[in-house]
Amino acid sequence: MCNLNLYLNDELVMEDVMLVEKRGDKIVATDLFGESKEFQGEIVKVDLNNNRILIRG
Repeated sequence: MCNLNLYLNDELVMEDVMLVEKRGDKIVATDLFGESKEFQGEIVKVDLNNNRILIRG
């Protein structure tokens, strides 16, 4: 299993992300425990090698 960390403008905002969805103008991320957070911005990079998702907002 590959758990990713989510960064907003290079700042860690969420760990153990399992799902990322685009909903309208928002990005919704859900973690391993089913907790979700919404973010404004766009996904600019998904780096599976370093377990990172980068959003610029």
